[in-house]
Amino acid sequence: MKLRGAAPWIAAAVGLGVRLLWMAFSHPASFDLESYVRVAACPAARLYTAPALEGRYPYLPLWWSMLRACAAARSCLGGLEEFWYRLPAVAGDTAICALAAVAAGRRFQGVEGKRAGVAALAAGLCWALNPAAVLVSAGHGQFDALALALLLGAFLALERKAASWAGAAFAGAIALKTWPLFLLPFAWARLEGARDRGRCVAWALVPPALLLLPWLLISGPAVVFARLGYSGANALGLSGALKIVGFLLRAAAPWRAADAAWRIGCLLAIAAGFVWAWLRPSKGASLAAPAWAALGLEVFAPGLSVQYLIWAPALALLDAPALSLRLSAAALPTVLGYYALLQPGALGATYSPPTQTVPLLAAWGLVNLAWWAWSLREWARLAPRLKYSEVAA
Repeated sequence: MKLRGAAPWIAAAVGLGVRLLWMAFSHPASFDLESYVRVAACPAARLYTAPALEGRYPYLPLWWSMLRACAAARSCLGGLEEFWYRLPAVAGDTAICALAAVAAGRRFQGVEGKRAGVAALAAGLCWALNPAAVLVSAGHGQFDALALALLLGAFLALERKAASWAGAAFAGAIALKTWPLFLLPFAWARLEGARDRGRCVAWALVPPALLLLPWLLISGPAVVFARLGYSGANALGLSGALKIVGFLLRAAAPWRAADAAWRIGCLLAIAAGFVWAWLRPSKGASLAAPAWAALGLEVFAPGLSVQYLIWAPALALLDAPALSLRLSAAALPTVLGYYALLQPGALGATYSPPTQTVPLLAAWGLVNLAWWAWSLREWARLAPRLKYSEVAA
């Protein structure tokens, strides 16, 4: 087998091995693990009404089903909860390693010699050995990697004009997390003809809607959407920095006002961006667009959670692994700081979260502000290049 054909398998094997090793030495976020356990134990009819899930995100039905499967596997085979409930995220990360290699191999299609194989393997290893991705999926146990793998598969399917397959992959991503919906216009833009576009969008939207329909009928739309409403954390990004400034200045009311204004502005900006993405001319749509859109979501998220920081680097693998490396390197100090301060178990550490002293909080605020300012600059820098087929890394 030539290196190009073997590259996805090698990258996936390395990625899986690294993550299984990290799982053995780390512990997932206790709150999230408890949420997974409670959701898995919840009867279907009470997913959005159970008192045990008050104050916790109940997740969409597809992830509930996967958690039930993890609980059933543990019941039959034994093992620790923290292993089984992190396994889907590790599977998603492993798939990203393989898909990154496939994407790079396609970019060098027709190139003679080992260049295509080396490029494919390098792209796959770029994610397999990515410390931020390892920490989020194998350490923390967040499952965004599953949605990201499906999105990568969707955009690779669009390269072959497989509108239905791309739409089905989008459906899986949207059924797991709501944020992939924002990237659907960029899939639309890569297709030509109303028939292919309609088929892609229908496949993307109808299955998740049908999957949620029984709960809408049982609990009512108001209850379901109230529980699924956005409730991101304030620990990262500009929101996190504003929170720290308010705390250090003992100015809770001004911080709340500034944070509320920022959140409203962000939601309006995201809504405007979504409308623009549907209406903009589609000619010359670039594979750089998904990473650019994801980075924009990270910059303008009203509340930023740590798993958001791997969105743009993962999607950048479609077009420019070097860009993925740069985005990952920029996010890594924030990811490491978050886990060191709030969830040291994901790092494999056994100490309790440190006391939040003034110098520590000030340093953490500066790290957040630096990452946010750099990401905003990078997002603006990439925007003019969207009309090209590749991004200059």
